[in-house]
Amino acid sequence: MFSIYRDQTALISLNASWEAADAAFRDAILSASRALDQVLQKEPHEQGESRDGVARVAFAAPLGVEFEVDEARKLVRILRAWVYRRAIN
Repeated sequence: MFSIYRDQTALISLNASWEAADAAFRDAILSASRALDQVLQKEPHEQGESRDGVARVAFAAPLGVEFEVDEARKLVRILRAWVYRRAIN
């Protein structure tokens, strides 16, 4: 089981979106955050897509996170988190 670490710098974009969100969108963000935490705690190196270096990106609408996995410490470090809305066609 991996621990999840987020520092305040990584959450700047997410915090701004949270403040501007209505109750329904906040619920969606919270639900997505819990879903990502669950999968990242189990097998984080198998989640999302790889990026340059050791960073990976994972999504659970409406939340995206960029993260690194420290296998030796059993730690997932969230580097950046943001929200997005799906395009309406």
